[in-house]
Amino acid sequence: MVSSSAPRYAIIDTLRGAAIWLMFVYHFSWDLTYFGFADFGVVTNPYWLWFARFIAGTILLVMGMSQAVSAERQFNRKTFLKRVAVIGACAAAISFGTYQMNPNTFIFFGILHHIALVSLVMPFLVRLQTQTLTVLAVFSLVAPQFFEHEIFFVEWLWWVGLSPVTPAALDYVPILPWIGLSLIGVVIGRQLFTGQPSHTFGEWQPTNAASRLIHLAGRHSLLLYMIHQPILFGGVYGIYWLLR
Repeated sequence: MVSSSAPRYAIIDTLRGAAIWLMFVYHFSWDLTYFGFADFGVVTNPYWLWFARFIAGTILLVMGMSQAVSAERQFNRKTFLKRVAVIGACAAAISFGTYQMNPNTFIFFGILHHIALVSLVMPFLVRLQTQTLTVLAVFSLVAPQFFEHEIFFVEWLWWVGLSPVTPAALDYVPILPWIGLSLIGVVIGRQLFTGQPSHTFGEWQPTNAASRLIHLAGRHSLLLYMIHQPILFGGVYGIYWLLR
């Protein structure tokens, strides 16, 4: 990795922020359904299921784009390890909190667990040639269709993503096929933001209140991810408690 003060692109933060706001919508709908204020079918309706996958996929795609930009900077081991440790600690906190709610469906390998683990290998993956990354991305995306096997249906291998049965969990983002989206994000990020960045995307800035709010969410995505559901869930629960 070369030493560089590569810029932070507003469009990347805004795309991440858009996914965060959509996640607010999904989780608020989940909370309303959970307490019986609505019946959106967020865990059974295919449209809601694909909506959730779209949100997760967007976050991981943007993660890959960010990794492509970060690869232009000088690698700082202390900063890197601190970032992974923080994400890992947040993932552990989510596992603990959801386990207290329901041990049968707690989040044992959700999107933060996925990001923490993939972040450990990304510094090596971003060194690969674009063609190699593309092949690896396609392989990752299709691997569960061809290589799933009952041998992977054991708890300590569920993170791989090759189990023929999907484990019960409120959020489940295994390595396969989801890492494929991050790898595609790296490829896209290289094309748009490295070498000679696209002026259309590289120079874009939020110009109105809505886009600035979305951009702000993207700049503070981890914090918002950690606090939004306790606030939403707690608020809906408070109303439920008052009305029961």
